[in-house]
Amino acid sequence: MSLRLLAAALLATTAIAGPALAQSTQPTSASADTVRQVKKPVAAKPAAAPAAAAAPAQAAPADTAQAKRDPRALGGGLTSAPTDFGTVFAGGGQQATPGGVTRQDLGGGNMIAEEVPKTRSTVTRDAIDKLSPTANPYQMINMLPGANVTSPDAGGLNGGNITLRGFNSDQLGMTIEGAPVNDSGNYALYPQEYVDSENIQQVSIAQGAADLDSPHIGATGGVINLYMRDPSKERQVYTSFTYGSHNLARMFARVDSGQIGNFRGMISYSRYTRDHWSGVGGDNRWHLDGKFVWDVGEANHVRASLIYNEAKNNFYANPSLAQFNTAGYKPNYNAALTGNASTDTSWYGYRINPFRNLIASLPSDFKITDNLTYDVVPYLWYGFGSGGGVSTMTEDAGANTTATGRVYYGNTRLNNIDWSGNGVVTAGGKVNYYNPSITETWRPGIINKLTYDIGEHKFVLGYWFESASHKQTAPYQALAGDRTIQDAFMSNSDGFVIPNGTYAGQVLQRRDWTTRTTTNVIFAGDTWSLLGDQLKLEYGIKQAFVDRTLNNRIPGATPSVTTSNTATLPTAGISYKLNEQNQVFASIATSFRVTPNYALADQYNTNTGARSTLGTGSLAPERAVTGEIGHRYQGDLFATSLSLFGTRYSNRQVTSNIVDPTSPGSTTSFNFNAGSVESYGLDFEIGTRPLWGGFRPYASMELLQTRLNNNLQTTNTAGKTDYLPTVGKQLPRAPNFTGAIGLDYDDGHILGNLAYKYIGRQYSTFMNDESIPGFGRIDAGIGYRFADVALGETGKIKAPELKLNFYNLLDARQLTGVNSVQANAKDTTGVNGGTIKASGTPNYYQGEGFAVMVTFKSAF
Repeated sequence: MSLRLLAAALLATTAIAGPALAQSTQPTSASADTVRQVKKPVAAKPAAAPAAAAAPAQAAPADTAQAKRDPRALGGGLTSAPTDFGTVFAGGGQQATPGGVTRQDLGGGNMIAEEVPKTRSTVTRDAIDKLSPTANPYQMINMLPGANVTSPDAGGLNGGNITLRGFNSDQLGMTIEGAPVNDSGNYALYPQEYVDSENIQQVSIAQGAADLDSPHIGATGGVINLYMRDPSKERQVYTSFTYGSHNLARMFARVDSGQIGNFRGMISYSRYTRDHWSGVGGDNRWHLDGKFVWDVGEANHVRASLIYNEAKNNFYANPSLAQFNTAGYKPNYNAALTGNASTDTSWYGYRINPFRNLIASLPSDFKITDNLTYDVVPYLWYGFGSGGGVSTMTEDAGANTTATGRVYYGNTRLNNIDWSGNGVVTAGGKVNYYNPSITETWRPGIINKLTYDIGEHKFVLGYWFESASHKQTAPYQALAGDRTIQDAFMSNSDGFVIPNGTYAGQVLQRRDWTTRTTTNVIFAGDTWSLLGDQLKLEYGIKQAFVDRTLNNRIPGATPSVTTSNTATLPTAGISYKLNEQNQVFASIATSFRVTPNYALADQYNTNTGARSTLGTGSLAPERAVTGEIGHRYQGDLFATSLSLFGTRYSNRQVTSNIVDPTSPGSTTSFNFNAGSVESYGLDFEIGTRPLWGGFRPYASMELLQTRLNNNLQTTNTAGKTDYLPTVGKQLPRAPNFTGAIGLDYDDGHILGNLAYKYIGRQYSTFMNDESIPGFGRIDAGIGYRFADVALGETGKIKAPELKLNFYNLLDARQLTGVNSVQANAKDTTGVNGGTIKASGTPNYYQGEGFAVMVTFKSAF
């Protein structure tokens, strides 16, 4: 408690001392260097920046004196930027700190001046640099309108989840430097694996629909675009060290080559470890980033980016509502092995998620003629890792009960499997084996775009090609003599080999399939500017061809399932500038999501041989149509954005239990078309320029209403097809209200921020018969940026900085999001009159309590 009181006192000191110290160092909010950048700056001399902020700027912030930041300066070529890029508010001539802070961006860096005819929100370095360096991209965009972000830990090492307007993370697209990074099979996102925060220039979200040139086949609900900083034009070394609660330790170092002829580059390394805040276990991550820029003449730019990540994390336990409401409950896995096979499967040492991945891209742009440009993004995404835990097999009750047992390989029973030397047989006749879900992905692709500018028209023509291979297995590996896991990054060669019978010599697998997905997308569009750019019409069309084949090697399964999907996706928008400050816009856009690969595969229970999942290749892709109208005000003191939106998406794909058509009397899991969903609401945000010497308030909110239009098919207790009465219910994970209020202060030396985010009630079932209440959390930060420190005659430490970040300042104990959604948490009477048993118990993310992190950073 005393530490939280100290934090509050420090923040209060910042609020009191800030304006007094700022009077002689920071121009007033109405001064010339803070006018909106789409205007020409008035002829006034900007006030001098304080010594601490006068360190040589990095490459990207150094370009902020332009009337509009070139997307190239934001890390990546034009191809890595959206179709149209917004305007970053920054002071004319204002130099950035070594961390990239300009102290001018709207709302402390939570807002920029957008110009596209749809809703989009962006976080810049001004906000990112004030967060703890441990923050992942989800945590960076937490304050933006409608971003429903949940993280199981303050340090950002365990990913968490995000929803936008009721769409879950696996219905959103994400790009880094223009390259798609979703899982190529099920579209999942893993934010803890991506770029280190010091290397992120900005993160933007399009809450409604992807851009015309966005490379996604699984994004019905919007996109998240992440851009890396360009290497500095000055040679320097940048370092950051962070320590905090629960033995958090992180170091980061980046080396910039500076400009060497037409080349500049940077490479960075980080190492990050932390113990779990709840129960036992911990997380360990090491990471490399690199980016290199070749300026081939004045108008041609080649950029190469490289991201490598390797981590080994323990999972956090996710409690049910009943567990969370039990007095004294703390989510936990077993701290020690007990010798009981069934109990030991919950030992924390088995609950691991080791993974390594590589993202490489080459976003480049070339000027062919004065009117024609060519942008290209070749890329490769590679990942390999496992996750899951240890499973239990039961021996036969035959004569040789200590050495032989049974298991099902698909639907085929394997008899007289010799367990000797392959596991620890307990007195109950059970054997535990490491049985992870292994995924190896190769995802190469290329995005091409031609832009032809002839005055009033800017025509775009592009082609995206990708060929993804997604191998997923689940072998069994014997435990070591001390019952620990021998090799977390196991390969098939480590698995148990079937000794006899039809499948002798094969590796025993719980699942074993490979998915190959070939994507061809052609897109074309035009931006038509009228009335001296006062009126803009944007329209285009995308044609997608996606061929997917899943080859299943499990006995009894359909050996090959192929789907071929096409989608025609038109989009149109209009924007009109009423004057220099006011703009209105409207848009309509279409998007789609191809059936996830797991829905194509038959799966079997390894203890009974019964089919547990029925694969299908007949599902139509999800389709969404989103319409928006809005207004933006971009004035000298503040800016606002207000939009009304509505989305209808059909062919909603849901997993439920149904009667197995090939085995009367039994049920199986099945993915099917559950009809359509409607969502509509309002997004709003407001941010100011520096006020009263350095304060920059920001606020955002979203009102959201969702509605299921169809009843959900399932099976009742009589084994008959029935339907849950879900018509009119709301989507799970879709709060009706989210809101955020933030206050940033930075006078060049003293810096601080205070952020409050509220998330309304969230349902965890389609029947809306269980939910978690709304909650709010306060985070804060305070720090001091020192003046440069001379090192001899030629060197210096540039603007060293010390800061504290406080997470969950009031130590609130709360469930922050839904981890697993169920159809119904309580027994329900179906539409046909039968009793439908509860499909399962939802579980939830539990947010971490109070945590503190201290960071020291500087450049040389």
